[in-house]
Amino acid sequence: MAAAAATGQRPETAAAGEASSPQWAPPEHRRERAAAGPGEGEDAPVRPLCKPRGICSRAYFLVLMVFVHLYLGNVLALLLFVHYSNGDESTDPGPQRRAQGPGPAPTLGPLTRLEGIKVGHERKVQLVTDGDHFIRTLSLKPLLFEIPGFLTDEECRLIIQLAQLKGLQRSQILPTEEYEEAMSTMQVSQLDLFRLLDQNRDGRLQLREVLAQTRLGNGRWMTPENIQEMYAAIKADPDGDGVLSLQEFSNMDLRDFHKYMRSHKAESSELVRNSHHTWLYQGEGAHHVMRAIRQRVLRLTRLSPEIVELSEPLQVVRYGEGGHYHAHVDSGPVYPETICSHTKLVANESVPFETSCRQVSPTWGLPAIPKSGTPMTQAQPCPTGIPLGRGPGALVYPSGCPQLGTCSVAPLPYSYMTVLFYLNNVTGGGETVFPVADNRTYDEMSLIQDDVDLRDTRRHCDKGNLRVKPRQGTAVFWYNYLPDGQGWVGDVDDYSLHGGCLVTRGTKWIANNWINVDPSRARQALFQQEMARLAREGGADSQAEWALDRAYRDARVEL
Repeated sequence: MAAAAATGQRPETAAAGEASSPQWAPPEHRRERAAAGPGEGEDAPVRPLCKPRGICSRAYFLVLMVFVHLYLGNVLALLLFVHYSNGDESTDPGPQRRAQGPGPAPTLGPLTRLEGIKVGHERKVQLVTDGDHFIRTLSLKPLLFEIPGFLTDEECRLIIQLAQLKGLQRSQILPTEEYEEAMSTMQVSQLDLFRLLDQNRDGRLQLREVLAQTRLGNGRWMTPENIQEMYAAIKADPDGDGVLSLQEFSNMDLRDFHKYMRSHKAESSELVRNSHHTWLYQGEGAHHVMRAIRQRVLRLTRLSPEIVELSEPLQVVRYGEGGHYHAHVDSGPVYPETICSHTKLVANESVPFETSCRQVSPTWGLPAIPKSGTPMTQAQPCPTGIPLGRGPGALVYPSGCPQLGTCSVAPLPYSYMTVLFYLNNVTGGGETVFPVADNRTYDEMSLIQDDVDLRDTRRHCDKGNLRVKPRQGTAVFWYNYLPDGQGWVGDVDDYSLHGGCLVTRGTKWIANNWINVDPSRARQALFQQEMARLAREGGADSQAEWALDRAYRDARVEL
């Protein structure tokens, strides 16, 4: 009773607990209880560990652990089997999995942009091992730089010789033979056309509004005098004030307009661009000087090697006396519904509009129905169809290109940057003009005021904000797009409008490197991944068959 009271239990409960407790205990516990005596044993009862049936023996635990280890081993082996089976499948996907296209493209880092700081700012850079160059900021809108001595005199002469050796062709924005076909496919009502031209929505078409939309016409650069002559010929402006009302425009027969444009063939001095050009390959296997220049551009731009190496070849241009290039931008606006053809082919996307991303003479292309992966060596005129691409810069046809019955080259992405080299000193004229550089604001309609068109480089080049005089070996470069805030391509920089002033005396030689980047980061990554795959599958020996420009492969031109 005393023990029960000390533990706070009723006597009946304590007795019942003792009666219900098992009396079996291991020998060690029995000896301890005997040594402790009856009183102490009652105060600290020992709880039994197992039932007295021998199931807690060492043999029982040994058997149990064996079964547990066998179970865990089987589970582990099954997991390893599944893992390695999947690994083998991904390593060798087989024909069905390979046909699905490339895997996820790697994430591309941000595009590098040099800081302009301020106009006139200079910085020293090392682009070659044996000397330094100085980069000077010419404007902030666009971000434009100048590098004197980027090329040596010997390199300039070599580029001219290689271009002459390969042969130059006439430069043309929109060939006259394609004008009629292009106009016949235009399906727009006369009222909609009037609204399209009437940019200020005042119900009247001024000369500058018509000029802003008719630059490409049939390849002819239209002037206010040209427009008024056309009005008079087709009797579109009865009062002769140079302004068309909606009623006057509705009374005009557009077929008379097309007939007039077809009947007036443009002279070379009336073209948008009056020059001759060719392309020089700069990739693996090219002339060592061409490779050195590309590597110098790579160090200058600080962009990834993949972007620079997959850009266009070097375009070499000759402007004779009277040559010019009216003001333009080197790339166009970024539209979400428009995709560059070259990246569409590898991204497997479908969009309403497809663009070659920059206007180059469409007479370049390859024969129809080329084999997938066909390399692009010396381009030839397309025999049938209208080419999707407009330039010989793409190295290969990506898989899945092209369609039957068309001459589909793999065209180029947007021109993120332009690097322009002056190859000689020009006796008279030939400056590169930036009409609206560093303007406080930009308004397209303000480019044409009081019959003065700032884009006309034949007549009004001296009225541009900034003119760069051509000096042999000097390079200028600028960005054609604004950043998007996330390290990639944003909106087109309207201030990058530029042109080649009229060459009044002598000849002007220049070269262009356009650094091409797709506005879609994902498509650019897929394009680079596909090009890398094609290069790997081609092998080390196959590239030399097409990469080397055959026009000067065997030439030995010493500096």
